[in-house]
Amino acid sequence: MTYKNYLSRKILKNKFNFIPLVILILAVLICLAFNVRNKAANSYLIDTKNDIRQGKQALHDLQSDLKRKNESAAARKIDKTNIADEKRDIKTNQLILNRVHGRQWRAAYKQKIILIKQDLKVSLNSKGSGTGLIKAMKRDLLIYQDLAKKNLEKQDDDFPTQGIGYSVWVSKTILPYLLVLSIIFVLVQIYGDAFEGKLNKNNLLPISKKTVISENITSGSIFSIGTLIITELIALMAGWTVSGVGALNYPYLSYAVGSGKMELKNISDLILPSLLLQCLAIVFIIELTYFIVTLVRNRLASLFITLLLTIGVVLMTSVVEPIQRIAQFLPTTYVNGISVVSGQYGQSIANYHLSFSTGLLTLIPSIMIFYLLIVFVNTKLLKF
Repeated sequence: MTYKNYLSRKILKNKFNFIPLVILILAVLICLAFNVRNKAANSYLIDTKNDIRQGKQALHDLQSDLKRKNESAAARKIDKTNIADEKRDIKTNQLILNRVHGRQWRAAYKQKIILIKQDLKVSLNSKGSGTGLIKAMKRDLLIYQDLAKKNLEKQDDDFPTQGIGYSVWVSKTILPYLLVLSIIFVLVQIYGDAFEGKLNKNNLLPISKKTVISENITSGSIFSIGTLIITELIALMAGWTVSGVGALNYPYLSYAVGSGKMELKNISDLILPSLLLQCLAIVFIIELTYFIVTLVRNRLASLFITLLLTIGVVLMTSVVEPIQRIAQFLPTTYVNGISVVSGQYGQSIANYHLSFSTGLLTLIPSIMIFYLLIVFVNTKLLKF
């Protein structure tokens, strides 16, 4: 039996190594249940009904004020114009509601686009409108125009439930943290088994140190990337079962590299590049874990240090400005591949250099350099 096969059997035979995978699967299923519940309260249909209800209440208030107030002719003319606008919006929303019930998405969105353009025009002409509100309107206008063009049902961006959209959401929201935590926990235990006190028992094997290092990293990579793919497939199948598979050409809010200009990309254009970045980032994290374990030779201390240098750095990148400015050079940044490829990560931290290209230019050399560093330290500096 080769050392690589021995490691693989060691990973698979230890039942405790499957606990993180079970936790990941449970997290995926529980989050899907929450998304389904939230979708029922925040769907496009519910939003339209709320707009009609609010519009009727506003119309009632305007009509009551017009009857009660003793205003000038000019003021009454403005109130009557507002009443007419409110009646028009209610009629349009009612038409949207009828189209949605009939699953006539393109027709419904065309009416919605009319409303958004009207509101956007008012906001642009109003001094009190904030840039955030105007930006949100432009985003909605962009999305509804694309959905109308493709005649697709709108999904809740914050709580997706369809298979493809939900698996992408899991990749962005759950895996950068829970997956990294899981694989580090497992690999610290596996790599830590090689040490008896400060003695590295692998050095007693009749194989070279380079072979031991390569097979440790390879086995860890197979286990970790396998866990990533299994989790994504479960998310896809669970969403598919609950709400359907979804559409590969569904628009995903993105930002252009360099300029940060808002744009839309098809989900299909994001999946493979983001998965590649995630896999490369995971390989780097595995090397980092192995390096720390061989240096520290204490499982608890190794676990703490590795988590600090991975999840800790990812969290600090979101809030610490000096780290945000160099985020494109940090391999751990790319564990959230979807956010990087879509430009959302760069937009959120005001670093518009983050992209798929910078990910490859950072991760591939980092993996190679770190591997050489591990070999050098273990063969030249550490004798036992």
